[in-house]
Amino acid sequence: MKEHKSSDSTIQRQAEVVIRARLEKELGCNLVETSKYLKKLKLDGFCDSELPILIEIWAHQGRAKPAQQAKVMKDMCRLLLAEKLLGKPCRKIFVVSDQIAISHLKNSWQGEFAKSFGIETKVIPIDSELKRLILLAQKRQKL
Repeated sequence: MKEHKSSDSTIQRQAEVVIRARLEKELGCNLVETSKYLKKLKLDGFCDSELPILIEIWAHQGRAKPAQQAKVMKDMCRLLLAEKLLGKPCRKIFVVSDQIAISHLKNSWQGEFAKSFGIETKVIPIDSELKRLILLAQKRQKL
């Protein structure tokens, strides 16, 4: 296996591609980058439909530490900003591959935030080998 820098997030980005492809099948739409629609704001996926779909993906495995919980909230705020910039209601989805990664949302103000602003959370499973590689990367990154 190729040696990686401790901060390298290549495997997480590869996992996001897998998750996005599975999500496209589930939603029945093609998810594209947002640069054409939102020049300065890049999301992990966008479907230009009657009700536009805005996607943020997080490939983390395991419990989220406080800084990672802040990252989740930052991504949710990005979804809200994208909806505001588009000027119309959108379906907003924060996607993970491990339910435990967002378990902090269950009984917290962060979860209430998501619910109050119509942000869905969705779990798209990935295979065990990809999980293993992500966990190894997180260990190198000390996440």
